[in-house]
Amino acid sequence: MTIATLIVGLALSFGLVAGAGLYLWLPSGTDPALSTQRDFPRTEYGMGGAPNITRMRRFSTIPWIDRTLSWWPGIDRWERWRQQAGISLSLDWLLLSAIGPTSFILLLMAVGGLDPVSGGIVVALLWGSVRGVLATRATRRLRDFQRQLPEALDMMGRSLRAGHSLLAGMKMVSDEFPAPVGPEFGRVVEEATFGVPLGDALSHLTDRFDSAALRFFVTSVMIQRESGGNLAEVITSITQMARKRFELASRVRAVSAEGRLSAMVLFALPLALAGILYMINTEYITILFQDPLGQTMVTVAGMLMICGAAITKRMVTVRI
Repeated sequence: MTIATLIVGLALSFGLVAGAGLYLWLPSGTDPALSTQRDFPRTEYGMGGAPNITRMRRFSTIPWIDRTLSWWPGIDRWERWRQQAGISLSLDWLLLSAIGPTSFILLLMAVGGLDPVSGGIVVALLWGSVRGVLATRATRRLRDFQRQLPEALDMMGRSLRAGHSLLAGMKMVSDEFPAPVGPEFGRVVEEATFGVPLGDALSHLTDRFDSAALRFFVTSVMIQRESGGNLAEVITSITQMARKRFELASRVRAVSAEGRLSAMVLFALPLALAGILYMINTEYITILFQDPLGQTMVTVAGMLMICGAAITKRMVTVRI
């Protein structure tokens, strides 16, 4: 294996990932919450013969790819990550951004152009980058949802006081609010219109957004539908609580910003230093990839960096 081969593999891999990441990062014209490309209604009959309309998930518009992905272990987890990130790109194209470079790297390893250790590191970094793009976008989308949620709940509470139903209040929210709150509550209304029980439709919403205020709202709605009560007053209390939690989370992010920046600098510094040394003195750095001892040192260093990044992330992440 030569350093040039490794650099070519890395460049191709991260070039494709960067292109996919840029596409995922930029806002799309159509919010995926209302996209009908992936979910189609179907009628099933459950206990007692009562019709139950559920959602049939499709991972691809190409039938044979859809069947193949449906047998892939962990595919539901990737689909949940995609939905949480609010990506309109279908799952098959999302995975292709990582499967293509992975196949190229495996081919290099098969023909002897890349040793297994370096190839494994590149593949791990490749899939980690795709997961990191999804996680970053999902975090940003969740933050936007939490910022908009108090106002949306306030509108639903006022619609209940005016005599409208809860579903009508959600329809107002879907019409008046931008993404992600508006389209997501529009999806709840859409599912309820197809015949999905409102409690189940709201539970699907909590699966896409891990928000304490949203869980309180969904629990209150389900309790109120079973035992009754003044839902408008409950929603008002949840709205006040959601505003206070968002303000507290904003202060926590401001306080921990220095620690998060330090972690990013410490993680990127060895990679940047290795790149600078390669440009200044190629022979000095290539021994790490050509000598077996050097390959072992690179592998151990990479594992330690990953462990350090995970530990630092847990230290600077405060859940509210």
